[in-house]
Amino acid sequence: MAGLLLVVPSCVLAVIGAAATTTNALIGWSLAGSAAGVLGAFAAPRLRRGRRRPASGPDVRAGVAAAAAFLAAYLVLAGLVTVFGGGFAVAVVVLLAVAGWWFRRRTRPVVRKALSAEVKPPDVFAGTPVAGMATEELCTAWRRSYFHLLLATDERTHRLVVQRRQDFLDEIERRDRRGFLRWLDSGARAGSDPGPYLTTRR
Repeated sequence: MAGLLLVVPSCVLAVIGAAATTTNALIGWSLAGSAAGVLGAFAAPRLRRGRRRPASGPDVRAGVAAAAAFLAAYLVLAGLVTVFGGGFAVAVVVLLAVAGWWFRRRTRPVVRKALSAEVKPPDVFAGTPVAGMATEELCTAWRRSYFHLLLATDERTHRLVVQRRQDFLDEIERRDRRGFLRWLDSGARAGSDPGPYLTTRR
């Protein structure tokens, strides 16, 4: 219900903004939105974490969403300026920015706690010896251990995670050195997946 109360006025303001905008300005902002969409399409795969495979190309849906959001934000802002004036529009933008910042600060501890509970399997620090794990299990454990590294709150835990991650890397390199080097040459990151570069999949 609250979302509907926000969507309806936004749609009305967007229509007013579109009517108040000249054709040339509308074309210009549409082109700017298209550029934002292209950037979003290429940036979205890189911003995601925990993917089992690297993206093979741009994320078209994310790009379309970014372009639509950009143009919609402009039209709503134009509608605000047309109806209420520039001062009111600036006040609304500042208010929304402050509200977003406050909401993020309030929800971050909850998200962090949930993430900590979700990505803490018992075999990250000990459990199955790396030599007994399948290659895909090694790659999955390597990616998951990155979150444990981020969530480590004391020196001992951090040291255990670092050692376990080193064990994963050593075992992956031992099984498929060529594939391991291909992954490194591709610009391997701390949480990226070496699996697609390996030929050993036992």
